[in-house]
Amino acid sequence: MTVPLYVQIRREIEARIRAGDLPPGARLPTEMDLATEYGVSRATAQRVLNDLAEAGLAIRRRRHGTFVADVTRQINLLGFVTPAVAAKGTPGRHEVVSARIVRAADAILALPGAAPDTAVVELVRRKLDVREEPQSVERHVVLFAVAPDLLNENLEDLVTLPYLQRRGVPIDAIRLYLDPVTLDEHDAALLDSEIGTPALMRRRELRADDGTTIEVVTTLVRPGTAEFFLELPVPAM
Repeated sequence: MTVPLYVQIRREIEARIRAGDLPPGARLPTEMDLATEYGVSRATAQRVLNDLAEAGLAIRRRRHGTFVADVTRQINLLGFVTPAVAAKGTPGRHEVVSARIVRAADAILALPGAAPDTAVVELVRRKLDVREEPQSVERHVVLFAVAPDLLNENLEDLVTLPYLQRRGVPIDAIRLYLDPVTLDEHDAALLDSEIGTPALMRRRELRADDGTTIEVVTTLVRPGTAEFFLELPVPAM
């Protein structure tokens, strides 16, 4: 699968941040600089910088430029539960922890409505930021019937929602939950955190028009790496 050009450019900048070539406070190239250097449109260059800013790796200051950030990642809860935001991805890379085909009864997450012997695809990944530090743990359980070749995909870059849409899987509804949890021994090790630390987990269910649950995915964010907020417009008086 071809990696979009804006992602390639973004990853190059991430690599420079990880190597220390762009330390906190360093000025990043302007949109015009990126457009000229890579031969891309201004819109593509703008998307690169905006993605870095949305991930908390850069700060964009109007009329001043874009700078490498050294702050806790800010996550708008309205964006955190929006599938379009998740589909864009954030800077960093995925590390595949496990990938297998199992019975629903043996899967790491319960797939609502699935009979115990139903075949499902189970995928567990750890997201690392550009400094190679744990950012989150993702767990996916997908009906094997709708994604029999999922494990043949590039699992490090895979985003399951657009993958299922490309396959023509009829997704009728997306339900999202935010669950407060505490880290068990396994998750604490994956996230380099203390056992019992409070954390926030997003749980997403994709459903077909007949009510069948096609996929369940959870994203467990490493404690202390993000601040969650809501920003709402002030109502007119």
